[in-house]
Amino acid sequence: MKINAGIIGMGIGQKHFDAIEGYKKSQVSVICEKNRSKLNSLKKKYPSKLITNDENKIFKDKKINLVSIASYDNYHFNQIVKGLNNKKNLIVEKPLCLNLSELKKINNLLKKNKNLFITSNLVLRVNSLFKKIKKITKNNNEIFYIEADYIWGRRQKLYGWRSKTKNYSLIHGAAIHMIDLIMWLTSLKPKTVYAIGKKKFTKKSKFKKNNLVVMLLEFPKDILVKITANSLAVHNHFHEVKVFYNNKTFENNNLGSYLFKNNKILKIKSNYPDNKNKKRMIQNFIDYLKNRGIKKIISHKEQIDLMSVCISAERSMKLNKKIKIKYIN
Repeated sequence: MKINAGIIGMGIGQKHFDAIEGYKKSQVSVICEKNRSKLNSLKKKYPSKLITNDENKIFKDKKINLVSIASYDNYHFNQIVKGLNNKKNLIVEKPLCLNLSELKKINNLLKKNKNLFITSNLVLRVNSLFKKIKKITKNNNEIFYIEADYIWGRRQKLYGWRSKTKNYSLIHGAAIHMIDLIMWLTSLKPKTVYAIGKKKFTKKSKFKKNNLVVMLLEFPKDILVKITANSLAVHNHFHEVKVFYNNKTFENNNLGSYLFKNNKILKIKSNYPDNKNKKRMIQNFIDYLKNRGIKKIISHKEQIDLMSVCISAERSMKLNKKIKIKYIN
């Protein structure tokens, strides 16, 4: 029997639809879209699907066992709560939520509903390049410093829904990918964070939030990590990463991916950048729902820990000081 899904939000949710509907193990039966003009076009495009602006038609439908949440960031928490309370498995665009009290409630609901599962859009874990670097990083004792830069290169997108959403955050929307990547590569959780945000060039525009964030994180084993989220860059969308080990250095930049070792520069072949990462992540989750023996790409605990770091980074930025990261159990 196929996994039966509903999708909320058909902006980035279109990619969720394509991944679910295009997979032999799943199908989409209901689409929820709040935008009225989109709603009408979706009815014409998908006449066999139920198209609605009422998300409860998804949450209350007992035939649906998977809900894909691709709405604006400030809606995610309430939709996750509704989903778990209605016994749905969930795919959620990052972030899961926006503050510590929301995160605690999600964590408690997941503990109460041990047969329900949630995954988030943390796509760098499934990219072939970073999977190779994960294999190289067998011994995290060898690492002493990492730089990870999320170069968004999409300044024009700041002036859409992100400018209208009260609590939009570049940490939750961009830096989160780099934080997750480093936590996954090292198998470690940072202890402290100091984050700084700036608004240069957009102060007088519709977008009033920080457009640049720089953070310094202290990890166990004397590892320092610098992460940036840069939405202003005149640049292609890119994840620039440097991992400095005791006896080698990995670098992914616009010229390619390289490993520097034994006075040699070795080019690493990969499919980075790869627009199929989201599809792989979604279909892996569907595989897991069908067969619990398959390993999930990301656990609940990893997602909760990641959000703890992001929320602490937001707090550090507001206080303008280094803080100890609070993790919840």
